[in-house]
Amino acid sequence: MRRPSHPSRRLAVSTTALLLCLAAGASAQSQSDLQAARAHFKTARQLEDEKNWEGASSELRAALAIKETPGLRYHLAYCQEQVGRFAAALRNYKRAQQLLAEGQKAADVSELLGPAIQRVEAWVAKLTFVSLDGASPKVFLDGNAVDTSAPIVVDPGLHQIRSVNGDQVQALEVTLKAGETRQIELGSAAKPPPAAVPTLARPRPAPPQDTTQPPESTGSSLKVPVLIAEGVVTLAGLGLGIGFTLQANKASEEADQALADINQKDPERQCSSDSASVQSACAQLADFKQQEFDAKDIATVGFVTAGVGAAALITTWLLWPEADSGDQATIHVWAQALPQRTSLGVFGRF
Repeated sequence: MRRPSHPSRRLAVSTTALLLCLAAGASAQSQSDLQAARAHFKTARQLEDEKNWEGASSELRAALAIKETPGLRYHLAYCQEQVGRFAAALRNYKRAQQLLAEGQKAADVSELLGPAIQRVEAWVAKLTFVSLDGASPKVFLDGNAVDTSAPIVVDPGLHQIRSVNGDQVQALEVTLKAGETRQIELGSAAKPPPAAVPTLARPRPAPPQDTTQPPESTGSSLKVPVLIAEGVVTLAGLGLGIGFTLQANKASEEADQALADINQKDPERQCSSDSASVQSACAQLADFKQQEFDAKDIATVGFVTAGVGAAALITTWLLWPEADSGDQATIHVWAQALPQRTSLGVFGRF
């Protein structure tokens, strides 16, 4: 997904200014360390020019491990913004703001930070948690323990939540849109462990059936309708995925056009401009981006559905018992869609 780009003067803080900031720490760090930090930053700038955002982020982290400056934090946040890691970008933009407040000097960064923070805040989503039973469960978001005492800033998309309170475990998935704030209730959905089943007297076995005339099996009579239904599900899911992928691409192109209009009308202030025409174009940009997110989510559901249907179709064709088979097949199909991968599995007893 393409991300908003800045005019050329906003692509980066001045290299000379940032190198001077690095040089200012020479009294506290060795010259060799500072030279290494400058080398990492120079490589990062080259990678940014090539739009290699992940490579540039790696170099910037290496420089930050040696010397933390507002400029390095700004560059790292900008790279993260380009690949859709809005929550991480917002944290680094705000860290750059904090360093400026603590007295570090970076005039270029100070000028760019306000619009950058405002831009990214429109993209992130927020999660808040409330415990209905007054407990304080441990909460894990996408596998990481989190502090629920304050709203948690996350990227839009699918997230997995798990809360643990003693022997009660609550697990759920939520899909968040850009700019959305969602409250998650904990405690009420936790299910108690199943009650123990009393031991009953073992029933007497039924007498063996007369197998001279085997009972009529419905296996083969149901196989064809099931195959047809699974084929329809597969085709419907595939059509849904392709259709909404095309819609997402169209929305992305329209968003790029809206962004170009904004840069043409007010490249310096962008969406912070007071111009009515710029504000209208910014509203269109947000709408197109939201349409792109929604279409991609629906397309993912469509493709997962098509995959499940295809797996079920193949499994039914190969494993469904025929009329002369005394065995009963049990087939299970599962699918899981995550932001960066989709899992599909089939298992059975036959």
